[in-house]
Amino acid sequence: MSMKSRFADIDEAMSVYVANEISIEKNKELEELIFFSSYTIKFDVFKKATQKLKKILRQKLPYEWHIWEEDAAKVIEKYHLDIPHGSERYTYLLKALIKAQIQINEAVMGHFIGLCKKAHSFEYIESRAEQIYRLLFDDIEKESVCKTSSPF
Repeated sequence: MSMKSRFADIDEAMSVYVANEISIEKNKELEELIFFSSYTIKFDVFKKATQKLKKILRQKLPYEWHIWEEDAAKVIEKYHLDIPHGSERYTYLLKALIKAQIQINEAVMGHFIGLCKKAHSFEYIESRAEQIYRLLFDDIEKESVCKTSSPF
């Protein structure tokens, strides 16, 4: 019997959790994602953090797993899971949370790389420039119409 079949309720909750977290991250305002490309925070930081999570996951004993206890409490409450603290199910949940964070990080990195490629493509820049010009000129035309038609 595999771990997945023994803890199907946890697997299902984690699947929903990962999908929700990825959706939240991908739908953040572009301005919130810009910090990835700033000079102070290099994109490599996220790659290194994800690699560290993979290393933590490979450890036999859960030395650094305690940092996930706050997230575990939220998942247990949100998805109404019956998981006693310190049980085998709890350890499985902590491990699942680390795997989830790896998936979320990789999805966000992939999304950001896609945004960077899109932003640096000539067609995208050109289309955005056209939209900006239309916006500017429409505003200028509206202002000039308002000023000329005003009796003051």
